Amino acid sequence: MCLSAPIWPLRAANVHTQYFHTYEPLVFSSPPSSPMTLVFALFLLAGLLVGVVAMLGGIDRKARHGAWVKYLNLPTAGAAAALFGIVGYPLAKYSSLGTAAMLAIAGASAAAAAVGMVAVIAGWAVPSAARNVEDPRYALQGHPARVSQAISGGQAGAIVYEHDGARRTVPAIGLDGTPMAAGTEVVIERIEDGIAYVELWSNIERELEKLS
Repeated sequence: MCLSAPIWPLRAANVHTQYFHTYEPLVFSSPPSSPMTLVFALFLLAGLLVGVVAMLGGIDRKARHGAWVKYLNLPTAGAAAALFGIVGYPLAKYSSLGTAAMLAIAGASAAAAAVGMVAVIAGWAVPSAARNVEDPRYALQGHPARVSQAISGGQAGAIVYEHDGARRTVPAIGLDGTPMAAGTEVVIERIEDGIAYVELWSNIERELEKLS
């Protein structure tokens, strides 16, 4: 009697080998990067920089009552550029939209941001700034000057200073009645009714040293 070895382990191994040999792992690939990603990133960066400049500089006081200040200004340009980049960048990086479609969507978002910023400026910033009227008496507050005619306790002398490229001379008296000889360096506190009220620069310098 001849005994033969069982063949079922061989068949199982064969099936196992065929199954795993035909298996191909899944490979996840990201869509190819579009050159527009760089364009949108640059717009985003430019918008942020313009926004910082606008925040530091504010709206020009001389132009805030003009018609164009509500439309052509740094805050509006910064908001439009930043949102153009914010919306366009993910579209260019992760979507399969064409360039025209991406520009249309990002451009519409930028236009909406500009309209919103115009509404904010026209409805809040400009009226608020208009109510904040500068007192002309303090327009030169802190401006350096020099005594050209001695100032006594109760008698006005004169100071000379430069402003807007011109040399100006005005009557002046001291804030605290301190006599000031000609040539003394002073600081203008205000100019009222054509008379400058000044303080010794040495006093200001002493106060600054205390703060430091």
